[in-house]
Amino acid sequence: MEEGRREASELRFSADARQYYIERMGNEAFDVLVIGGGITGVGIARDAALRGLKTALIEKDDFGAGTSSNSSKLVHGGFRYLKQGQFGLVREALVERKTLMDLAPHLVHPMTCILPVHRGSRADALLIPIGMWLYDTLAFGRKIGRHRMLSGEVFHKTEPGYRQEGVRKAVQYYDCWADDFRLVMATVQSAAQHGAVTANYVEAVDAIMENGRVAGVLARDCFSGKEIPIRSCVVVNATGPWSDSVRRSLVQQQDRRVRLTKGVHLIVAIQDLPLQNALMQFAVQDRRPIFAIPWENSVLLGTTDTDYEADLNQIPSDRDDVDYILESFNYYFPQARLTYDHVVSTFAGLRPLIFEEGKPVSKISREYQIFEGPDSFFSIIGGKLTTYRTMAKRMVDRLVERLTVSHGVTLVKSRCVTDRVPLFGGEMEGYEQFRKKWVSRLIDEFHLDRQIALHLIETYGTCIRTVLGAIEETSGGTERILPDLPYLWGELPYVMDHEMAQTLDDFLMRRTHIHLFDRRHGMDVYQEVADRMQKHLGWSDRGEDAQINRYKLGVRLAQRFREESPT
Repeated sequence: MEEGRREASELRFSADARQYYIERMGNEAFDVLVIGGGITGVGIARDAALRGLKTALIEKDDFGAGTSSNSSKLVHGGFRYLKQGQFGLVREALVERKTLMDLAPHLVHPMTCILPVHRGSRADALLIPIGMWLYDTLAFGRKIGRHRMLSGEVFHKTEPGYRQEGVRKAVQYYDCWADDFRLVMATVQSAAQHGAVTANYVEAVDAIMENGRVAGVLARDCFSGKEIPIRSCVVVNATGPWSDSVRRSLVQQQDRRVRLTKGVHLIVAIQDLPLQNALMQFAVQDRRPIFAIPWENSVLLGTTDTDYEADLNQIPSDRDDVDYILESFNYYFPQARLTYDHVVSTFAGLRPLIFEEGKPVSKISREYQIFEGPDSFFSIIGGKLTTYRTMAKRMVDRLVERLTVSHGVTLVKSRCVTDRVPLFGGEMEGYEQFRKKWVSRLIDEFHLDRQIALHLIETYGTCIRTVLGAIEETSGGTERILPDLPYLWGELPYVMDHEMAQTLDDFLMRRTHIHLFDRRHGMDVYQEVADRMQKHLGWSDRGEDAQINRYKLGVRLAQRFREESPT
């Protein structure tokens, strides 16, 4: 085992480990400090740690609690960006799509997508097949399947619920989907596995300045209120939507670099919108790309793309957002007749786009920018989930240059190796064989049903052995938390001890998707979950009440559209 690296079974990522990491942050000096525990920040921390840099990461909320657990769940090339001439971005994303499949095959899964082409749209009829050919070509040897054209008749046999009138033909192609939070968690665990010191619920409150350069930050433990001075040669602001506010509060930079847009998504039951494939289409109101993706026993519908300037920490799903999505899918699936009653849940996230004066949202690039200012304080903004690893690579390349020239830091590895080292839980030879073996074993030896078996495999990968240990040690560990969902009571102690779950939100909204998939949003079980977490984590009664109130607020924000008056 290489120095500083721990095997998956040895990694403790618990409340006690968090306290240990926080103590280290206050007592040691680091090469790199990353602020922000979304996918970009944890990707940077992982890359830096793998190159031998002494790395720390802090996040003011839970890992991935912002944009990175509220995305469209797509790992894709971005077919629509071809129309904007962003061929380099599409090429990079297509290559990364396959790379992430290789690094975390249990998390990143290929899916069949269909894009209908309607009569009367000569531009679509000509450009979409050309675009699909280009989409396949740009992937080169990294493609996961070749597109093919379907007649209107074949398409309607495939998706009989789709509107019968006007479909000329359809394109069947391939992309990937992933549980975005799980990608964040596997990446931050991988960073810790390779020596990074990481903690959630730690907020940067001020910069430590020396001779005109940033030499670290003063941070605060959001639970205890204790302040921690963290010294580091360089600091990276990877806070996504919060990038400008972090720059203002830490280094007093007032210029605007970020434009925020809100993306709202809906969850409906698959019996209410039966789909065999992911479906891509254009909104009837403004021709924006929208999609429907089968997910578990549900369908994910999205998304909106509207400017947002309100509270970054409380992002509601408004009635206008929900109406926008429902109107389009009711047009394309007229027999579905979707209403608010069909909406199981919603979620909303913010896209941190590069600010470009006067540009409409649809024209803003999904590229990213890296800039330094003041000395030794770097910010990275923009980008997308699919390309987070290459974003991290370029960020760490910049840091290496700065550390080598200005600080004399010597690396163990000067080159990025994140494309060759599996993510935490992804260390397997042949995913299909791994999956087949463990499905049989979980059914035959552990007497779990197939739905639960697939959930455990696709959530934890090679960590499944440790998960099973936690399940066996938990009284009633193999019992479902809710009868229609695959989550088990035995997973709760595991995620507290191995995934740094600290709050009720952490478990009900991110470590599981009870909040999303349960029509009652976990309201029948939140008290028992909170009681078990209180016992395990040592919350006070007041602390437990605060956790419950915080969770209920999140539920209200996701359901606010039901309470609003029609506009």
